[in-house]
Amino acid sequence: MRFTRIRSTAFALCALVTLGAAASAATSRQKAPAKKAPPAAAAKNACTGCAERAPILDPKRFADTSRYEPEVAPAYEVARKYPQTLDRLHCFCECQESMTHRHKTLLTCFTTDHAAGCGICIREAILAGELKDKGLPDDQIENTVESAFRTDGHKPTHQHPG
Repeated sequence: MRFTRIRSTAFALCALVTLGAAASAATSRQKAPAKKAPPAAAAKNACTGCAERAPILDPKRFADTSRYEPEVAPAYEVARKYPQTLDRLHCFCECQESMTHRHKTLLTCFTTDHAAGCGICIREAILAGELKDKGLPDDQIENTVESAFRTDGHKPTHQHPG
């Protein structure tokens, strides 16, 4: 009788080990190792000649007018439509001179959410976009924006880094 009990315990133990191995094999088949995607190339904006090369944020991100002023999304659209023009302009909110922001040009303001909270950036971009839509050349847009926003102490826009 003792031999029968040992034999039935061994049989039960073998059955458990076999079931455990089968379950483990089934689980490993279901969890195929995930293939790593190749690293994406760093995003750039479409302006190859611009001093600012970072991508411009999507204007749709600022479409919620309960959270953002209604002019924010259109200003980001201007930055996407006319990056070369905005890259020529100095941002007169002083973000270029700021030790925190260190922006290169007005275009830089639209590579982050900085412009979304800055009325000066928004108004400069909207004005530049309106003038560009009317067919004005960038030199004239630069002069017009500068005359509208420049304050004492700012260097002329034509000394931008781009």
